[in-house]
Amino acid sequence: MSGYLDAGIYVLLTSIAFVFLDHLIAGLNPVIALFAMSAIALLVFNGLNIRNLSTTYLACWHNKTTYFMMSTALAVDWVCMVFASHVADPFIAMAALFSALALFGFGKMYIVTRNNAVLLSLFLLVLGLGILLFAYQVKTGHNVAGGIILGSVAGLAFYVYIANSSKLASLAHLSSLQVLATRFWLLFIGASIFVPKHDLYNILRHNLLALIIISFGSLIIPIYYNQQAIKKLGSELTSVFISLVPPVTYGFYAIYNRQVIMINVIVCVLMTLALLVPNLVKVIRR
Repeated sequence: MSGYLDAGIYVLLTSIAFVFLDHLIAGLNPVIALFAMSAIALLVFNGLNIRNLSTTYLACWHNKTTYFMMSTALAVDWVCMVFASHVADPFIAMAALFSALALFGFGKMYIVTRNNAVLLSLFLLVLGLGILLFAYQVKTGHNVAGGIILGSVAGLAFYVYIANSSKLASLAHLSSLQVLATRFWLLFIGASIFVPKHDLYNILRHNLLALIIISFGSLIIPIYYNQQAIKKLGSELTSVFISLVPPVTYGFYAIYNRQVIMINVIVCVLMTLALLVPNLVKVIRR
């Protein structure tokens, strides 16, 4: 049960944090946000893991292919996710990301089980994405298709990350904290290369408190619980369960903006049903 609790905490905190992250980067270059957030996450997780740093990084060196795939996937996931929110909005980013994530999880599950309930879930997810693409309205200058494409790429990257972080932890006998201490380096290095250097110090100084809060709310606390869920539940079950993030994100987004859009509600319902159908069938058959 504790693995489900870990996943639930991840869903709640990620949803809240992503709504406020969107508000923050509305007036801040997304690359600067990624640079600062990855730096803060590295400092925190490496500080917490300071006694085991040599063991941790040596284990990553011995499993460098898996480590490189994990950290590359994490970097792609976060870059695409932040830019998806920037070009569209948080709901579209999360809906596309976690729909893609669930599609990969359910797709693999259907190939193995040939379960009709899983097939129905796949259909509902595709239907939800279709409605989102053709019926959702965004502010002037924002792009639904761009948000869905970037969010879907983020979902694929996140699925690759989940699989490889689980594999790395198992092969190298690393704890969740040890994996988290190593995974942000590629994102930080990439952001360091592309971050605008002009007036960077003043921009970071004026936004430091907000960046620290968002980093803890999106990259540190919930990610720890996500890693715990992966370790306890496995990569496939985790990828399906945490797909509840979009409906919860929309709930907080609607509250924050004091606006309920029915097409979003319909997509949320479809995605929630898609996630619940296989489990409901199992309960009914018992």
